[in-house]
Amino acid sequence: MISTVKDYAFDRDLLAKAKETGQPGVAVYLFAFPSVVAGRGSDPDTEIRLPLCRDDNIPVFRRKGGGCAVFLDPGTLIVSMALPAEGFAGIQRLFNFCNNLVIKGCASMGLTGICQDGISDLVLENRKVGGSSFYRSKGLAYYTASLLVSTDLDAMDRYLFHPPREPAYRRHRVHKDFVMRLDQAFPGLSPADLSAGLLNHLSWTAGFSAYAKAGQ
Repeated sequence: MISTVKDYAFDRDLLAKAKETGQPGVAVYLFAFPSVVAGRGSDPDTEIRLPLCRDDNIPVFRRKGGGCAVFLDPGTLIVSMALPAEGFAGIQRLFNFCNNLVIKGCASMGLTGICQDGISDLVLENRKVGGSSFYRSKGLAYYTASLLVSTDLDAMDRYLFHPPREPAYRRHRVHKDFVMRLDQAFPGLSPADLSAGLLNHLSWTAGFSAYAKAGQ
Protein backbone atom coordinates (compact mmCIF):
# COMPACT_ATOMS: atom_id res chain seq x y z
CA MET A 1 0.00 0.00 0.00
CA ILE A 2 1.19 3.52 -0.75
CA SER A 3 1.60 5.63 2.37
CA THR A 4 3.83 8.41 1.05
CA VAL A 5 5.10 9.97 -2.14
CA LYS A 6 8.73 8.90 -2.37
CA ASP A 7 11.66 10.82 -3.82
CA TYR A 8 12.73 9.76 -7.31
CA ALA A 9 16.20 8.43 -6.56
CA PHE A 10 16.92 6.32 -9.65
CA ASP A 11 19.55 8.78 -10.94
CA ARG A 12 21.22 9.28 -7.57
CA ASP A 13 24.51 7.67 -8.64
CA LEU A 14 24.61 9.70 -11.87
CA LEU A 15 24.17 12.98 -10.00
CA ALA A 16 26.62 12.05 -7.24
CA LYS A 17 29.34 11.19 -9.76
CA ALA A 18 28.84 14.45 -11.68
CA LYS A 19 29.11 16.44 -8.45
CA GLU A 20 32.19 14.51 -7.34
CA THR A 21 34.12 14.58 -10.60
CA GLY A 22 32.86 17.79 -12.19
CA GLN A 23 32.32 15.82 -15.40
CA PRO A 24 29.04 15.38 -17.29
CA GLY A 25 27.38 11.99 -17.51
CA VAL A 26 24.47 10.15 -19.07
CA ALA A 27 22.26 7.23 -18.05
CA VAL A 28 19.85 5.37 -20.34
CA TYR A 29 17.66 2.65 -18.83
CA LEU A 30 14.27 0.98 -18.98
CA PHE A 31 12.13 1.86 -16.00
CA ALA A 32 11.90 -1.13 -13.70
CA PHE A 33 8.21 -1.34 -12.78
CA PRO A 34 4.85 0.45 -13.25
CA SER A 35 4.92 3.72 -11.33
CA VAL A 36 3.58 7.25 -11.29
CA VAL A 37 6.07 10.12 -11.05
CA ALA A 38 4.91 13.57 -9.99
CA GLY A 39 6.69 16.79 -10.89
CA ARG A 40 8.38 18.99 -8.32
CA GLY A 41 5.34 21.26 -8.04
CA SER A 42 2.64 18.64 -8.71
CA ASP A 43 -0.37 18.28 -6.41
CA PRO A 44 -0.80 14.48 -6.22
CA ASP A 45 -4.43 14.76 -5.13
CA THR A 46 -5.43 16.64 -8.28
CA GLU A 47 -3.13 14.93 -10.80
CA ILE A 48 -3.05 11.30 -9.65
CA ARG A 49 -5.81 8.79 -8.93
CA LEU A 50 -4.19 7.89 -5.63
CA PRO A 51 -6.84 5.38 -4.44
CA LEU A 52 -6.34 3.30 -7.61
CA CYS A 53 -2.57 3.48 -7.21
CA ARG A 54 -2.95 2.20 -3.65
CA ASP A 55 -5.32 -0.58 -4.71
CA ASP A 56 -2.99 -1.71 -7.51
CA ASN A 57 0.25 -1.22 -5.52
CA ILE A 58 1.53 1.39 -7.98
CA PRO A 59 4.24 3.44 -6.21
CA VAL A 60 4.24 7.21 -6.54
CA PHE A 61 7.49 9.17 -6.74
CA ARG A 62 8.34 12.88 -6.96
CA ARG A 63 11.13 13.97 -9.29
CA LYS A 64 13.35 17.03 -8.93
CA GLY A 65 12.24 18.56 -12.25
CA GLY A 66 8.97 20.30 -13.00
CA GLY A 67 5.94 19.34 -15.05
CA CYS A 68 2.85 17.29 -14.31
CA ALA A 69 2.57 13.66 -13.20
CA VAL A 70 3.42 10.86 -15.64
CA PHE A 71 3.04 7.09 -15.77
CA LEU A 72 6.16 4.95 -16.35
CA ASP A 73 6.61 1.21 -16.81
CA PRO A 74 9.18 -1.23 -18.29
CA GLY A 75 8.17 -0.11 -21.78
CA THR A 76 9.34 3.42 -20.96
CA LEU A 77 12.93 4.39 -21.73
CA ILE A 78 14.54 6.92 -19.39
CA VAL A 79 17.32 9.19 -20.65
CA SER A 80 19.04 11.25 -17.95
CA MET A 81 21.93 13.68 -18.19
CA ALA A 82 23.92 15.44 -15.47
CA LEU A 83 25.84 18.50 -16.62
CA PRO A 84 28.13 20.54 -14.40
CA ALA A 85 27.13 24.16 -15.04
CA GLU A 86 28.06 27.31 -13.17
CA GLY A 87 25.40 29.63 -11.77
CA PHE A 88 21.70 29.34 -12.52
CA ALA A 89 21.42 31.07 -15.91
CA GLY A 90 20.70 29.48 -19.26
CA ILE A 91 18.12 26.93 -18.09
CA GLN A 92 16.07 26.92 -21.31
CA ARG A 93 19.22 26.83 -23.45
CA LEU A 94 20.49 23.73 -21.65
CA PHE A 95 17.01 22.18 -21.64
CA ASN A 96 16.74 22.61 -25.42
CA PHE A 97 20.27 21.30 -25.89
CA CYS A 98 19.47 18.06 -24.05
CA ASN A 99 16.18 17.58 -25.89
CA ASN A 100 17.94 18.12 -29.21
CA LEU A 101 20.54 15.48 -28.32
CA VAL A 102 17.76 12.96 -27.70
CA ILE A 103 15.97 13.94 -30.93
CA LYS A 104 19.18 13.60 -32.94
CA GLY A 105 19.94 10.30 -31.25
CA CYS A 106 16.53 8.94 -32.23
CA ALA A 107 16.98 10.20 -35.80
CA SER A 108 20.36 8.44 -36.03
CA MET A 109 18.47 5.18 -35.46
CA GLY A 110 15.85 5.92 -38.10
CA LEU A 111 13.25 7.42 -35.74
CA THR A 112 12.80 10.57 -37.79
CA GLY A 113 10.22 13.34 -37.50
CA ILE A 114 10.39 13.81 -33.73
CA CYS A 115 10.44 17.45 -32.64
CA GLN A 116 9.99 19.57 -29.51
CA ASP A 117 6.62 21.19 -28.81
CA GLY A 118 4.99 22.81 -25.83
CA ILE A 119 7.64 23.64 -23.28
CA SER A 120 9.57 20.39 -23.56
CA ASP A 121 7.46 17.58 -25.05
CA LEU A 122 8.91 15.23 -27.65
CA VAL A 123 6.29 15.04 -30.37
CA LEU A 124 5.66 13.01 -33.52
CA GLU A 125 2.75 13.74 -35.86
CA ASN A 126 1.18 16.07 -33.29
CA ARG A 127 1.18 13.39 -30.60
CA LYS A 128 3.43 13.17 -27.57
CA VAL A 129 5.98 10.35 -27.64
CA GLY A 130 8.09 11.56 -24.73
CA GLY A 131 8.24 14.04 -21.92
CA SER A 132 11.18 15.71 -20.24
CA SER A 133 11.97 17.73 -17.16
CA PHE A 134 14.85 19.86 -15.98
CA TYR A 135 16.31 20.76 -12.61
CA ARG A 136 19.02 23.28 -11.89
CA SER A 137 20.96 23.50 -8.65
CA LYS A 138 24.18 25.31 -7.86
CA GLY A 139 26.83 23.90 -10.16
CA LEU A 140 24.65 21.18 -11.68
CA ALA A 141 22.00 20.81 -14.39
CA TYR A 142 19.88 17.63 -14.38
CA TYR A 143 17.78 16.59 -17.36
CA THR A 144 15.60 13.52 -17.64
CA ALA A 145 13.29 12.34 -20.42
CA SER A 146 10.83 9.45 -20.63
CA LEU A 147 10.29 7.94 -24.08
CA LEU A 148 7.09 5.98 -24.66
CA VAL A 149 8.48 3.01 -26.54
CA SER A 150 5.96 0.32 -25.55
CA THR A 151 4.39 1.95 -22.49
CA ASP A 152 0.93 0.80 -21.38
CA LEU A 153 -1.05 3.84 -22.54
CA ASP A 154 -4.33 2.60 -21.04
CA ALA A 155 -2.68 2.83 -17.62
CA MET A 156 -2.22 6.57 -18.07
CA ASP A 157 -5.96 7.17 -18.07
CA ARG A 158 -6.38 4.69 -15.22
CA TYR A 159 -3.89 6.32 -12.85
CA LEU A 160 -3.76 9.96 -13.97
CA PHE A 161 -6.37 12.69 -14.09
CA HIS A 162 -6.37 15.13 -16.98
CA PRO A 163 -3.46 17.46 -16.16
CA PRO A 164 -4.23 20.88 -14.71
CA ARG A 165 -1.87 22.45 -17.27
CA GLU A 166 -1.41 21.43 -20.89
CA PRO A 167 0.39 22.69 -24.00
CA ALA A 168 -1.75 24.33 -26.68
CA TYR A 169 -1.16 21.50 -29.16
CA ARG A 170 -2.85 18.99 -26.81
CA ARG A 171 -6.28 20.59 -27.42
CA HIS A 172 -7.85 18.91 -24.36
CA ARG A 173 -7.29 15.41 -25.76
CA VAL A 174 -7.44 12.53 -23.28
CA HIS A 175 -4.22 10.62 -22.73
CA LYS A 176 -4.92 7.81 -25.20
CA ASP A 177 -5.65 10.31 -27.99
CA PHE A 178 -2.78 12.63 -27.09
CA VAL A 179 0.14 10.22 -26.68
CA MET A 180 1.62 7.63 -29.04
CA ARG A 181 3.99 4.74 -28.57
CA LEU A 182 7.17 4.77 -30.61
CA ASP A 183 6.81 1.09 -31.46
CA GLN A 184 3.50 1.92 -33.12
CA ALA A 185 5.06 4.63 -35.23
CA PHE A 186 8.15 2.51 -35.95
CA PRO A 187 7.09 -1.17 -36.05
CA GLY A 188 9.70 -3.60 -34.78
CA LEU A 189 11.32 -1.08 -32.43
CA SER A 190 12.20 -2.54 -29.04
CA PRO A 191 13.01 -0.62 -25.84
CA ALA A 192 16.29 -2.53 -25.51
CA ASP A 193 17.45 -1.62 -29.03
CA LEU A 194 16.61 2.05 -28.56
CA SER A 195 18.35 2.03 -25.18
CA ALA A 196 21.59 0.71 -26.66
CA GLY A 197 21.46 3.08 -29.63
CA LEU A 198 20.82 6.20 -27.58
CA LEU A 199 23.49 5.32 -25.03
CA ASN A 200 26.00 4.94 -27.85
CA HIS A 201 24.94 8.26 -29.37
CA LEU A 202 25.05 10.17 -26.09
CA SER A 203 28.26 8.72 -24.71
CA TRP A 204 30.46 11.51 -26.10
CA THR A 205 30.04 13.48 -22.88
CA ALA A 206 32.89 15.89 -23.66
CA GLY A 207 30.38 17.82 -25.76
CA PHE A 208 28.18 18.33 -22.71
CA SER A 209 30.94 20.06 -20.80
CA ALA A 210 31.86 22.40 -23.62
CA TYR A 211 28.25 23.42 -24.13
CA ALA A 212 27.43 23.78 -20.44
CA LYS A 213 30.33 26.19 -19.95
CA ALA A 214 29.63 28.27 -23.06
CA GLY A 215 28.29 31.67 -22.25
CA GLN A 216 28.66 31.27 -18.49
